[in-house]
Amino acid sequence: MLGDKMYPYFEEYLHSVAEARRIEIEDVRAIRCVLDEEVATDRSIIETLIDLDRSVEGCPEWRDFLSETIADFVVWVEGPLGEVTAETSAWLIAALRGPSGVPAPSAASVVHAVITQAEETHSSLSLFALSTPCASSWTRPSTAAWERSADFVM
Repeated sequence: MLGDKMYPYFEEYLHSVAEARRIEIEDVRAIRCVLDEEVATDRSIIETLIDLDRSVEGCPEWRDFLSETIADFVVWVEGPLGEVTAETSAWLIAALRGPSGVPAPSAASVVHAVITQAEETHSSLSLFALSTPCASSWTRPSTAAWERSADFVM
């Protein structure tokens, strides 16, 4: 579908990705292409992408793409340029928490990208960042390794 006009089928495409429960690099490229060339990103699209993040296992490029896309929208489109207002911060936090209150898998990366790009953010976003566990692509070392490092510090 790359290169085709995909917007009329965009929602259907995202649904098929969600059903597959996996997002591949080709999917990231297709979504990026639609958002860059065919449609203006708005809150509805951002919320759809966050919902997709909850329902799929993403390739490494997915988290980077999602974080960059949401940060660009929140910081440079949504409100005063470079600022994240209290209202925008409340909306983003609610979207990242979703109806269950459990943050989306990429929530920490998204908030970090927003705070990094913004010249000014509302304090609620920083508090959310501090309370959100970071998803990581590396595996946790064995318990013995952690205990040895704790002994070294003491």
